[in-house]
Amino acid sequence: MSHPLYWPGRIFFYPVGNTPAICLTEELPPEHKADVLLLGCGDPRHILYTAYADASILNEPRKLDVTCCDYDAAVLARNTLLFTLLADDAAEDRLSSIWNIFYHIMLDDSSLLLLIEQCRKLVPFTESLDSWRQGPYAHVVTMCSLDTLSEIGRFWKLWLGTSNFNAKQAKRFKEKFQDGVKNMRKRYENNVVMTSMRSAGPVAPVTLFAVSEQFKRFWMTGVTDDGSTDTKPANNPNPTFAFSLFGDEFAVHYGTDPISGFHLAEALASSGLELSNTTASVIPKVVQAARQQFSTWCRAVIRRFQNSSASSASLMVRMYAGEALAFCQALRYPNASAVHTPIFTAPWRQSVVQLDDTLYSPSASSPAPTSFNVIETSNLLDHLGFQNLLPVTIPLLFDSSSSTLYTEALLPAGDSPAQGILDHVCGNLSTISLLLGVVPSAYVSRFTTRSNTAETMMQSITTPFSTQYHERLAWKHINFGHPSDGRHEPVSFSETPLARKLFDIYLRMFSDEDLSKRMAILSLDKPKAKRTIQSSGLIHYSRRSFALLLAHIKTKVHCDWSKVIDDLEALILEDRTLITGSNFYQEMACQFHLAGFSLPWFSPAHVRELRSEEDPPIFRAWSTVPEVVTVVLVVPRHVIAKVQADLSGAGTPILQCEIRADFKHNAFASISGSFGKLEVSGEGENKTAVVVEDRAGINGTSPLIVSFSVLSTTLIYTSGGTVGLAVRSTLGTAGLTQKLGLEMCLFKALLTDERHAHVLAKAPTTGGDMVNLDCSLEPPKSDTERQSHLIHAEMDKSNTQVQSLTAHVDIVDPEGQASLTSGCAVTVEQLSPNKAKLHVDQYEHVISFPFPVDAANAKLRIARKSKYVEVVAPMTLTLNVKGEANIAGNFRTAFDCGVPTLWSMHRVNLDRCPSFKLSRSRNAFDWFRPHVELTFSHRERASRARNTLPGSIPDTFVSLKDSLHCFFLSAAGLEGATQREFSLWNPEDDEFYATILVTDIRLDIGSHTVVADSWIIPGSNDIRDKLKIAKVLSIKTDAYESEAWRYLLPLFIERCRTWKHKPDCEYLVHNSVPLYPGFGSDTKKVPWCSCGMGIGTEVLRERYGSVSAKYATRAAISPLFPVSYMEKVGLDVGDPAEPDPTRCVACGEGGISLSACARCKKAKYCSKDCQVKDWKTHKKNCV
Repeated sequence: MSHPLYWPGRIFFYPVGNTPAICLTEELPPEHKADVLLLGCGDPRHILYTAYADASILNEPRKLDVTCCDYDAAVLARNTLLFTLLADDAAEDRLSSIWNIFYHIMLDDSSLLLLIEQCRKLVPFTESLDSWRQGPYAHVVTMCSLDTLSEIGRFWKLWLGTSNFNAKQAKRFKEKFQDGVKNMRKRYENNVVMTSMRSAGPVAPVTLFAVSEQFKRFWMTGVTDDGSTDTKPANNPNPTFAFSLFGDEFAVHYGTDPISGFHLAEALASSGLELSNTTASVIPKVVQAARQQFSTWCRAVIRRFQNSSASSASLMVRMYAGEALAFCQALRYPNASAVHTPIFTAPWRQSVVQLDDTLYSPSASSPAPTSFNVIETSNLLDHLGFQNLLPVTIPLLFDSSSSTLYTEALLPAGDSPAQGILDHVCGNLSTISLLLGVVPSAYVSRFTTRSNTAETMMQSITTPFSTQYHERLAWKHINFGHPSDGRHEPVSFSETPLARKLFDIYLRMFSDEDLSKRMAILSLDKPKAKRTIQSSGLIHYSRRSFALLLAHIKTKVHCDWSKVIDDLEALILEDRTLITGSNFYQEMACQFHLAGFSLPWFSPAHVRELRSEEDPPIFRAWSTVPEVVTVVLVVPRHVIAKVQADLSGAGTPILQCEIRADFKHNAFASISGSFGKLEVSGEGENKTAVVVEDRAGINGTSPLIVSFSVLSTTLIYTSGGTVGLAVRSTLGTAGLTQKLGLEMCLFKALLTDERHAHVLAKAPTTGGDMVNLDCSLEPPKSDTERQSHLIHAEMDKSNTQVQSLTAHVDIVDPEGQASLTSGCAVTVEQLSPNKAKLHVDQYEHVISFPFPVDAANAKLRIARKSKYVEVVAPMTLTLNVKGEANIAGNFRTAFDCGVPTLWSMHRVNLDRCPSFKLSRSRNAFDWFRPHVELTFSHRERASRARNTLPGSIPDTFVSLKDSLHCFFLSAAGLEGATQREFSLWNPEDDEFYATILVTDIRLDIGSHTVVADSWIIPGSNDIRDKLKIAKVLSIKTDAYESEAWRYLLPLFIERCRTWKHKPDCEYLVHNSVPLYPGFGSDTKKVPWCSCGMGIGTEVLRERYGSVSAKYATRAAISPLFPVSYMEKVGLDVGDPAEPDPTRCVACGEGGISLSACARCKKAKYCSKDCQVKDWKTHKKNCV
């Protein structure tokens, strides 16, 4: 496996989610079917909420096909149990008991009886896949593999088995369960636990002490208390919390809180509560809200199930138990398995992934999805690493403008959100995105419609002891707006700069091996040093991770990859930064070979020649020695028993294998392990091994079996040496040296000692798992093979980031060629942030760049004889956000199968957004005003002050946010009388170009913000004069802001659409959203289509007359928030004009050596190129 192998000393069980539910389809047009992949799925809150909140066309529910993958089958057993309960008759009558079963640690008698009876019903269907398929629930829940069904069934049998305990067994079970609960409670005694604050979104401050008290009550009583008087006594341990991957030990995570997965703002937005003394009144409100939301969401699922059949289901849920990375690899190659890198189901398992042929074979009659337009990865980023997760998920992302891959981080990385994302991606965000083929949508648009208010508040309260910061990113294909057939221009790189960039990524991925970084910890303050030491053991990458990353990049980048690998290998061999880099070189060479990269010194002929020269005893019985073999080491149980307690007490120590001979020391981090018995047969290259697993794991009595891939030449050179299992040395494992010695070796044996060591031609698996030798893992066809490369990326001088993109345009049109050869002028025009138009006299050619560029400052290379032109355009995508006048291009749309899709604005179902009324009490906490204030970053607050000065540069985003600020405060009645009628007015042209009528202010609870349920009417005088509106608040907009509104209004309309675009929709006719770009406030050029006009406008007819009802189109207007990893956010302004001393002022790069401006000593740069590029801006503030 690519992820290092952690010792399984302590595995927590996550039965319920710790972040609020989100609508999984919020980026998809309502016409599109949703094929969803949930990795690390946890509880089904996202599925339940999506079934409720998903927008539909003409009340026809969208088809949802959701594939759930979780490492712990106990999670899936609980989820499947829930869905089967909802599929049963009279499910609505049992929702209170279903809540108890799913969320309470202790159960009342009737809820426990329902659980046991459901298990009794389900167990017979787990005998085989056929028995499940023929059962009553196959049309709503299906199993992706037999192993998954068996594992889920195993937990159902365990739960059912508790009903058969005699009195002594039942007492022992209850005492052990309660002791486990008490041990977890000790972790938070005397602490304020406020992680559920984030579930209250903008109202979070009201819940600070209430959620902590509710959390403690839950862990003390085992139930959620909503203040109801008819609560039944709960004295029975809930079996679904008692068993997990950790066995029958109580392993529920100590931060588990049932209300965390719900939207608490709904209960508090209109409450008028004060900030002080609110605990007693808040607790029942938030618990009631959670229970009511659960019931409402479940009813939506029940309705879908009731309308489902075996042949047609509006909701299908698929279950897979296993590790996410392995599952993704198996979905890419559902009918293939590698020889030396078999896809094991999970760490500490030797069974290989075997998906159900009836769902995943090419001949399947109703195949399961293997590509998805929604991939949700939970916070696996924290546990698996970004560069492990993205290369295996991006190939599964359907090639569509609306397809979205979500990543979440809960564990803070770096000193700030900006540095955190750079640490996660291991480099410059623009360059990494270009190499991977996906980019965070908000990074391009520079705004988001999702609020992180609660997270900012939580961090400010707990600093410097903050242990969580929730950051959610939506990644989209970089070819947004290109034809969806995938034939967009690939990107090419020069080989040497690319090799240097890849080497930079390599150093960042393995920075834990950098001794200077370890020594730097000594200079940190005590709290930060402690956190750094604790996190030092969370190492996510092996050399296999790096090889698989390169293999993915190879599918996106055109170049001479042999040259790249040669240069990269030389850089790695010369490196002295990583103190163990040379020790892992042989593993890296092996993984490069397995990933399809050729090394000049390694070939079958070289293996034969070396074997003939050395005649190693280890291969004397082999007639043919392959390039790669597998080494298996059997570690006696008594060896493990001596150090088991020490290993488990050290947190998450990492295991690695080592081969030592003379002065040679080779380390291998990509290893597989399991406990069990190794059965060996045959000899030479025909020698095979089968692992009979001991599922008791570390609690059993069987030996530990580890295996890893190695080049056969490595063994030839070291055949007289030893193979061993060791603990990786980190700051967190330093204490183990007293017991294990400086080498941290657990066990070693001679490579030729067949009692403990075996060399095999193919990897061992569990009995019955056959590895298909004839089926190789051919990589998918890369984008670079589809057509010639037209876009070339130029790196900066430091080779850390892409500086410019060069488009090569061959002039093939005869008239264009004639104009070019005759010496006609050649110019380039900016059409949009990532599009430019090349002019050669009358000849025109539109160039699509993968990222935004500055075409106005592009350089032209004109080859008149060779008849081509190259446009060298600087890339403008950077973490360093600055004020701009023209921001229309930030509001991006594209067509996907004739339907508009949105780039960085999530869709909402307004009818599922709860409305609220702000309290008029003077003592009530005013949460609304600060929430709207947080739309301004620190930089933008400073810009608001500067914009009042004569001659200041327009910052249109600030102007636009000012308008929205006025709009929301007025509509909420915080600026005097409540104002619900607005017009957008450009005084320069004296044009009222849009009228906005607000019928309600609602909570967009899934995104922790507010939304104005609005109706937009064209601003022509003919319509305005007929509207029955007494008083309109006019919002002044200049020419730049008017153009921004032209782009923005169609997006606000499209995001809440519940109607179909007509075949003759103006968008399709003009091939543009908005209509008439560039016409600003021109009232004769309405920017939105007429398809939605007059639909659902009954609410307007009585209040404003028939004209408003005829011309109005519904819109969801929301605040636009800054992106937290691009700008400093929060209400504590400090000194907003002061540059961040840890990041390059020009490009935002951090974590590298920076040079200060010689004049002011404040602004810092990563390179001279960046300093020159920034001088035009910086010279205004340089003192």
